[in-house]
Amino acid sequence: MKLLLKLAFRNILRHKKRSFITIAAIAVGLGALIFMRSFMHGAHLQMVQNVTRTLTSDAQIVPEALENFYNTNGAIEDPEPIRQILRSDPRVVAFSERIIGGGMVASEKKSMATFIIGFDPEQEEKIDTRREVILGRALTGADEQGVILGEKMRQTLEAEIGEPIILTAQDFYGSLTGEVFTLIGTFQTGNDQLDNSMGILLKTTAQRLLSFEHRVSKFALKIDPRYSTEDVVQDLREKIGNSGLKVVTWKSLIPMIAQMIQFQNGMSFIIMAIVLSVVAVGILNTLMMSIVERIREFGLMMALGTKPSQIIQMIVFESFLLSILGALGGLLLGFGLAFYFGHVGINLTRFVSALSNLMIGSHVFPSFDLYYSMIFLVVVLVSNLVVSFYPAWKAGRLAPLESMRQI
Repeated sequence: MKLLLKLAFRNILRHKKRSFITIAAIAVGLGALIFMRSFMHGAHLQMVQNVTRTLTSDAQIVPEALENFYNTNGAIEDPEPIRQILRSDPRVVAFSERIIGGGMVASEKKSMATFIIGFDPEQEEKIDTRREVILGRALTGADEQGVILGEKMRQTLEAEIGEPIILTAQDFYGSLTGEVFTLIGTFQTGNDQLDNSMGILLKTTAQRLLSFEHRVSKFALKIDPRYSTEDVVQDLREKIGNSGLKVVTWKSLIPMIAQMIQFQNGMSFIIMAIVLSVVAVGILNTLMMSIVERIREFGLMMALGTKPSQIIQMIVFESFLLSILGALGGLLLGFGLAFYFGHVGINLTRFVSALSNLMIGSHVFPSFDLYYSMIFLVVVLVSNLVVSFYPAWKAGRLAPLESMRQI
């Protein structure tokens, strides 16, 4: 075994240029896969972070009738028992009560449909909600008649900070209601649909406008990151029981983002198959060329008593050594690129408008994905090992006398 390994290593060094090209091909292929996955992983983390911090939070307690984030059906008639359940669970770091509704918003010049959301700024801050203030200022507890709009909505309405804004909506009982508010600021979430449709009020103001009285539309929850969100959600479902409410994660509220992440995860394996096929063909070509050049050598070895099985083992060892060296180089290359761009980011400014609805900002910071990287590494090693068996088998079948006649 040691002798065969020694011979395999010697044969790799004997053809340095060809071996280097093969090792480089494996390294570049694996490195590209790892970096591509790191980019996707970083984009996914950013998407989830933006969704949970600007829209949904980690989980929500909502009426059964509510189907997604934009749906305004139903209300929680008695929120106090829910408050007690959430306060008694140490895994729930904080929660925010929200009021949602639909209506029309009008400036002195234009009007358009709007998605109204009301909350307590102090509660919202505790669940780590982040909406970038573009103009004016954020909402405070003293702004009973204040409203902040998405910046794109403000531009569409041609409204300025300090100007009156009229909100009209259908209240809880189906009656038409409306009030005049003052535009105190604008925000930006990075999602064009929200930035051009959402208006924010205080929770108490929204309750008054929509005749919600003591009711709330939903509870937005922040879960301690040390615990599994899915486990906490399942436990809360059992505690709440059959009360006409349901506990959901962001995946249920914004299914498009969850489906996009799932689709891109599947694409990772398709791209892996394509890249590894190219690398495997390169390995096969290298080994076949090596065998053609060494036919006479193999014939001499077998004439001196080397068994065909030992010839096969030696060639498989050569392939495995090339794969190991290439894989190590690929890991270093992929991790190095992920580490560097994870700090400086990749500028996607020219694509930001196309990516805005996916909740991806102007810069993506790749994040090394150990799980997928190990999968790529194992598949590279196994596939190259499997590919090496064919040329090794061909070499093992050579007839010693005929092989020694080859030049």
